Amino acid sequence: MRANRLLAVTVLSALGVTGLAACGSDGTKKGDAAPTAATTAAASAAASKSAAGGGLEALSVEQILDRMRAANAKLKSVKADFQVQDSDGDISGDVASDSEGNCAGTIAIKDKGKAEILRTGGKVWLKPDADFIKVVVPGANTSVANLIAGKWLTSSKTGDLADGFGEFCDMSLQLLKKAGLNDDGTPENDGTKGGTKQVGGVEAVVLRVKSKESGDPLEVAIANEGEAHLLSMVSGETGSMQFSDFDAPVRAAVPAADQIVDLDALKTAAG
Repeated sequence: MRANRLLAVTVLSALGVTGLAACGSDGTKKGDAAPTAATTAAASAAASKSAAGGGLEALSVEQILDRMRAANAKLKSVKADFQVQDSDGDISGDVASDSEGNCAGTIAIKDKGKAEILRTGGKVWLKPDADFIKVVVPGANTSVANLIAGKWLTSSKTGDLADGFGEFCDMSLQLLKKAGLNDDGTPENDGTKGGTKQVGGVEAVVLRVKSKESGDPLEVAIANEGEAHLLSMVSGETGSMQFSDFDAPVRAAVPAADQIVDLDALKTAAG
């Protein structure tokens, strides 16, 4: 498996999302039915309530997604925890990223180890265990792997880490910024409501939509307390992603110099 396969493209492809494309559960008209006078009045009352948080369950799908887009657009940082099933090995981890380009996360592949990831000041560092080194540097022999296990890898000449794991770093915040939008940036408002549930201790309104890539059903949960942030996505048995730490600081400090190994020098040593 190439290192670049461990990025946002792998996680998002497994989840079946790059945005929120919608579906109707009846296979005909998508979205909610035309509102009656009673439901319009209820939605109006709920809209006033939801301005301060809550009341989303009485709104239309379009109104719910409008509030989600507005809340997500203001975000400066977020953390995503994910689990996906992939043909190259089940992947799990987390990544916190902010609008300043800072990132801190972890990634693990079943039977292939795990690694920590940092990005700050435009530079990426990766701290793999002995097994994950074989993913990043397939030619590394046992002595080289043992030498650098637990060290922070960086790259001074190639773009492997910056281009590859940098994309992984951007995944959480960029996904929320694009949620509920078509590829051209216009709103995507189709979907059906599916009640409420708790996500990370927060009440959320559930919408059932459809992935653009596969057409498979996708369940999304939007906070019904405080800001209407996207809290989670669940793609059947394929994977899930949960969001938290909205606007919390991302702690990504440059590793100590004696803990850094240059990836290009490592590749040379590995042959």
